[in-house]
Amino acid sequence: MIKYRDTLLSNIHKQIETWYDQEVPVPHDELYRFLHSLKGTSGTIGLTDLSDLSELLLDRMDDMPAKDWSLGEWRLFLQELISLCYEQRPEQEVFNENPTLQRESPCEQQPLVLILDDDVTLLMYLKEYLENHNWSVIATVYPHKALDYFHDMNPDCFILDLNIPETGGLQVMQTISEKIKKQYVPTTIISIDCERETRLNAYRLGADDVMSKPLDMEELVVRLERQLRRKRWMNSILFLDELTGVNNRNSFVDTYQRLLSDAQRTNTPFSLAFLDIDFFKGVNDTYGHLIGDEVLTRFAAFIGQSAEKHDVLFRYGGEEFILLMPRTTVQTGKMRLEQMLSAFCSLTFDAPEGTFSLSFSGGIVQVDDPHKPYTYWVEAADTALYAAKNAGRSRIETAQITETYDSPKVKLKVAIIDDDPMIRVMLADAIQTSFDGWMHVDIQTFEEGAAFFDSTWHQGQEPYLVILDGMMPQMDGLEVLQKIRNLPNAKKYTVIMLTGRTEEQDIVRALQLGADDYMTKPFRTRELEARIKRLVKRML
Repeated sequence: MIKYRDTLLSNIHKQIETWYDQEVPVPHDELYRFLHSLKGTSGTIGLTDLSDLSELLLDRMDDMPAKDWSLGEWRLFLQELISLCYEQRPEQEVFNENPTLQRESPCEQQPLVLILDDDVTLLMYLKEYLENHNWSVIATVYPHKALDYFHDMNPDCFILDLNIPETGGLQVMQTISEKIKKQYVPTTIISIDCERETRLNAYRLGADDVMSKPLDMEELVVRLERQLRRKRWMNSILFLDELTGVNNRNSFVDTYQRLLSDAQRTNTPFSLAFLDIDFFKGVNDTYGHLIGDEVLTRFAAFIGQSAEKHDVLFRYGGEEFILLMPRTTVQTGKMRLEQMLSAFCSLTFDAPEGTFSLSFSGGIVQVDDPHKPYTYWVEAADTALYAAKNAGRSRIETAQITETYDSPKVKLKVAIIDDDPMIRVMLADAIQTSFDGWMHVDIQTFEEGAAFFDSTWHQGQEPYLVILDGMMPQMDGLEVLQKIRNLPNAKKYTVIMLTGRTEEQDIVRALQLGADDYMTKPFRTRELEARIKRLVKRML
């Protein structure tokens, strides 16, 4: 049965590729015959999910007037079918959720593990093993990238080897020891050297566990799960941000509802402001994460001291803060924030490279409809913040609420570089769907690396996410990755490499060249979407 299944999937692939390459629309009858044939064949050889989906699409076509289908139209119409065919694994039957159900991304809820080890083979094995146990894994061979990930992505667990060339694991631990003390991130040392003095040094620097190589993988998972349970429990009872000392997101909803109820009861205004430190990533890149942490701490203290006594400040994530302003109209709140901005710009921060100053941007909205959820008002303020950023930063903007109010738009460019047109179609559609309602993305597809570099599209100031196929006929993915990493503005590119399971050396080389993550084919698009969202939250 596998032989017939593989033949069918190959034929589907060829048909999609033919339609993609042709310049004329697909006739209605041709698309209908394709689905009709697919329904019968897939049902006969036992691919019931594929047969059911084909039948559903045929029913939809029966309700439509006959027409010629443009590239954009048939891509959208066949999106689920393309994803279903691609996600087929050789050892499994085709699997797809009910296409009529709302899309969900349980992968986003998976614990995030950060792994640092110079043994790429072990790194790959750990990544695959933990991902098979429903963990999301970011892995790197470079200590400096591990430190960036640690600060930017807030992993749930950190696993690192002690014996790393140039910068050893204990030195990495020393660098992040202060942050480990303030923000609980369970840290496990793995090493061939687990002598008593080594273990003591690791524990002194904040390690929670030490395991000896070779690893017992089942025991590793049990230990990580125990640490994660403790972390979840601590997060549930702590309502203060460990770094800045202000309220964290855990307490936001309850505080918002309490202040909103007070505003309704006393018939007083209530405003919400979304604040963001300008060019904060540049602070981390130029002066290091410890100076960045100091900036966050001083900013939070400054806003807290400058706000009214009834105001409540929250660290919402990264360099983003929300200030709840009871008994305050949007006009008064904007004026107060502008005064804070002027005073903050006059502050100086010290670093070994010299002193520097910063600004912040903000968006503010007055909560005048208690029936709308808090997310509506957060998004409105966030949209106003985005407008302030686009207008040059260092300013406060008021949210423009209309009947056709849109969700916040955050600019991100996504490049898909793959010589397979079916993969390009599938990935572009899946990524667009995953970002709908969250942020605006500009997605472009390229059939090979030269086309990407020849285009001026990739030369903007926005952050770029590049999804890159490892094997392409003209310029392979490793060459593209190396060229990206040699660009003068390479830090604005985040790269996910797509590679086959047997291409171990390609994975090794990709990690050495600075790929931010990799996925082995075949993979489920929802797993890719979840990884993308984690990386994007770090980028923006």
